Amino acid sequence: MAEADLPSFHGIIGQSAAMRRLLWQIGRVAPIDVPILIQGESGTGKELVASAIHRLSRRAHERYEVVNCADFTRDLLRSELFGHERGAFSGAVARKTGVLAIAHGGTVFLDEIGELAVDAQAMLLRFLQSGEGRAVGATATMRVDVRIVAATHRDLESAIERGAFREDLYYRLRRVVLTVPPLRERREDIPLLVEHMRRQVNARYGFSIAGVTPTALEVLVSHAWPGNVRELEAVIEQAMIFEGDGWITAERLDLGRGRPIDRLASGATTIRAVERREGWPRGANRREAALRILATRGSVTSSELANECDISGEQARRELVALALVGQLRRVGNGRGTRYVRA
Repeated sequence: MAEADLPSFHGIIGQSAAMRRLLWQIGRVAPIDVPILIQGESGTGKELVASAIHRLSRRAHERYEVVNCADFTRDLLRSELFGHERGAFSGAVARKTGVLAIAHGGTVFLDEIGELAVDAQAMLLRFLQSGEGRAVGATATMRVDVRIVAATHRDLESAIERGAFREDLYYRLRRVVLTVPPLRERREDIPLLVEHMRRQVNARYGFSIAGVTPTALEVLVSHAWPGNVRELEAVIEQAMIFEGDGWITAERLDLGRGRPIDRLASGATTIRAVERREGWPRGANRREAALRILATRGSVTSSELANECDISGEQARRELVALALVGQLRRVGNGRGTRYVRA
């Protein structure tokens, strides 16, 4: 399957029920010019959602600018958003155009809006109410037309109760709320994400990693992923760097906390023991065997693969299912007549 054939929605990968619902929501609200608040844990891909909203909006041909609100105090944020005049403050040696003016007609993505200082929140609220602002050191007010998309991993309603976030700003931002599901709630998307990341890392570093072993894939699907997609990406990249070529095995996965080895091993003391128990003999590779059979006969069955690799029919079936999940094979037929052909 070519990279373009991977199921992707403006860079967002996922076919789970949770992701299909989110993608439908994005497609529904993107053309409607209202502010949007994107909620979700760190590492879930909120910026990808914001970018997709811009690309699907009527503003798609205008600028898309990103501001990380955690980086700025009130005065610095005002300068970032509205700009400043030369000499407006110490260090202002030249006039600066603000992000809002640069993105006039387009979209501004305010990332980590929950980290914004309270005094900066008041300034942002005034802009959302009027569409106007003033550069630092300027006497004239500017009016700009931008769409605001904001994102946070914080619980803003709890922050309102603590006095850390303005309630009026919250309701200005949350005309529409989109929630990006954590990876643990869409585990069926992990094989697709892993395949996408494998291809990216292969291209970036010139590697020739062919795929992920079934045991490694089971470990990945079973992990809790507190860091979500960002954590998965780091784990896959590191495993590929240490592997270099061939296949990513479970032994290469450095998952840190929550690594579900005990459940998989069923008494084995190491991941390598699991690989041996599941029929990965030294010098042989079940996936390579499946592809050899496929090249010779045009299709492959679980019994053919089992005979070739001296493994059980169930182990062979799981291997073929794993190859189908990452898009290398396509299932034809059902039951005892099931065969797999090239996707």
